[in-house]
This record gives sequence, C-alpha cells and structure tokens, in this order.
Amino acid sequence: MEELIEKIDNLKKVLDKDNNVINIRNLNNKIKNNKELLSLINNYKKYPSKDLKYEIYNNSLYKEYKESETEINLLIMSINSKLKTISNRSNCK
Repeated sequence: MEELIEKIDNLKKVLDKDNNVINIRNLNNKIKNNKELLSLINNYKKYPSKDLKYEIYNNSLYKEYKESETEINLLIMSINSKLKTISNRSNCK
C-alpha cells in the first residue's frame, strides 16, 4: 500500500511540472483577474442568452482556456488508459 501511495505522489509531482497543467493554472488565474470576462460569465449564469454565450466564446482568453482544458482532458484519458492496462495485467495473474 505504501508503494502505491509513493507512486501516486510521484505522479502528482510529474503532473505539477507538466506544461499543460501549468498553462491551465495560469489561464485560470488570468480569468479570475479579468473582470470583463467574469462579468460576462456571471451575467450568462443569471440570464442565459445566445448573445452572451457568443461574447464569452469569442473572448480570446476563454478560447485559450478551453483549448488548454481539452489538452488536460486528453492527458487524463491517456493516464486512464495506462492505468487500465496496468490493472488488466494484474488481473491476469
């Protein structure tokens, strides 16, 4: 069990240094500091409309965030695939 915890800690350290993770954290902070974009998002939450949605989606910072989010999702899928392979190997014993 301790070996598993150690491997998980190592994975966390590797992910913390991953460019995609670093990038999305930076973008998340930029969004938090972008009052215009936050205002659009909050207004959309209260009063959803196609116009507000269009404005949000056309915001360059939001686009960059969504692209980075996609990269993170691909990374997660890759990790899950490798974990599944490892899990299947241990079931064969």
